[in-house]
Amino acid sequence: MHFPFEPGVEIFCIGTGLEILEKRIALGAFYNAAERFDPPKCYPNTREAILAKIEAWVKERPENGECLVLWMYGPAGAGKSAIAQSIAELCEALLAASFFFSRTAAGRNDNSRLVSTIVWQLIQAVPEIRETVLSSLERDPTILSRTPAVQMQSLIVDPLNQIPTELLANRPHLVIIDGLDECLPPESQDDVLKFLSTSLQRLSARLYFLIVSRPHTNIRRALTSDPFRSITYTLPLEDDYQSTEDIHHFLTSSFAEIHTNHVYLPPLWPTTSDIEVLVDKSSGQFIYAATVIRYVARGRHGHEKRLKTVLELGSRANSTTPFAVLDALYLQILQSVGEDVIENVMEILGALICLKKYKIVGVGDLEGFFNYRPGELLSIMEDILALVDVPDRSQVVRIYHASLPDFLLDPTRSLSFFLDPATVYLNLAQHCIKNGTHDYRFPGDRRSRYQNIDVLSECISASLFTTKFDEFLLECSIWDCLPAQFTTILFDESTIQTMLEILQVLVGTSVFLCISGTQVDRICFSVVQTHRNI
Repeated sequence: MHFPFEPGVEIFCIGTGLEILEKRIALGAFYNAAERFDPPKCYPNTREAILAKIEAWVKERPENGECLVLWMYGPAGAGKSAIAQSIAELCEALLAASFFFSRTAAGRNDNSRLVSTIVWQLIQAVPEIRETVLSSLERDPTILSRTPAVQMQSLIVDPLNQIPTELLANRPHLVIIDGLDECLPPESQDDVLKFLSTSLQRLSARLYFLIVSRPHTNIRRALTSDPFRSITYTLPLEDDYQSTEDIHHFLTSSFAEIHTNHVYLPPLWPTTSDIEVLVDKSSGQFIYAATVIRYVARGRHGHEKRLKTVLELGSRANSTTPFAVLDALYLQILQSVGEDVIENVMEILGALICLKKYKIVGVGDLEGFFNYRPGELLSIMEDILALVDVPDRSQVVRIYHASLPDFLLDPTRSLSFFLDPATVYLNLAQHCIKNGTHDYRFPGDRRSRYQNIDVLSECISASLFTTKFDEFLLECSIWDCLPAQFTTILFDESTIQTMLEILQVLVGTSVFLCISGTQVDRICFSVVQTHRNI
């Protein structure tokens, strides 16, 4: 456990090495984590060629020589995470560690917990290093507050190098890092690759890394240049791995399952030509085919109508874009949402996508934050269950694929459904203020963060430098409800300077005329006092 001492400084309590390490791991990053249940994986009898190629690389070590890294890359929707998940399960006996990044999951959307999570798994897979690692943490718990490169050297490279290589030869050696492109900010992707390359050069034993990502320029540049060039095998997801045939098999089998569960459907539904049209529309994107199946399967008694709607969808004029058909499907699903709930749906999607530090993802947490009754969230989200998984109240809401946030955050693709981050943050801030400042806590959060203050802090901090923030301040009704902690959340020097400038502009305007004298004194004093302390 750690307690704040002053901004940016932490003091750690004494504890066992295992306790210290446990507090800094991302449990949801494991390949078999409950947070990721039910994870995407390859449909039976699909992706066989590429799975066989990766499995051979994992198992036939002498044949690979110095090929310590396999980089599998492909566009959004190509099924990369499903392949990584399947490899983790197929090669479980050889798996030393895994980390599945996700830009929408706190703890898995940056590199702060990457090394510690790998270390936690390594001390299970290679028990010979356990005592060394845990003793190091007990002597100096602040190791986990240092850079990932220092953590990697102290907790992985040094302990492994103390073990005879012949002993380690019989231990698991595969590390899977999936979704590196979802590690934010993008600069941290470069950091990860930099300390990995350094560590691989210093290790006397061999760890083999399967790195999975989109083909972003920075990642491609790093993995195809020295020192990675000579130790990396690149594996693009292309048509030569039978994606078209696999999608055809997936669609045929999935529609057969729908048919089995709904015997009233016509015996020849869907037709062979219907399947061919869907395969063509997929263009090698498994996410398109999977979304179609979820959309049609959720149709209750409207399966035929839903499939007909999908088949008739056309992409917009800019059909040359790689995601035009997928965009059309996303637009169709969102357009089918009832007018009475679409605003609520977009609010929920905004919270799931935009909140980074203090995420609200539990069903019960979301219902509490938006003042919904138990069970109401599922009813609101019913029309987009092809895009978002809403389980029972004890679990988390999960967006099925990263292509949906990409779509919603791009105004040229999502059109009227565009999520403007500044607007989303300030709408969430309004909810925090309306909810009041009582000590409401996340129902399932063992860290017991105060919901309104923490979320308000993130929303205000993310919005300060936008024009939308001026409109937020001009919303007179918020001032009397602002929590006492409103100004104390702004500790960044540039943030305080901005607030001072805003207050100078607002003095004498209609905004201040609507604020009580006590509130003015409190806001001005707190901002100025904090500025002086900085």
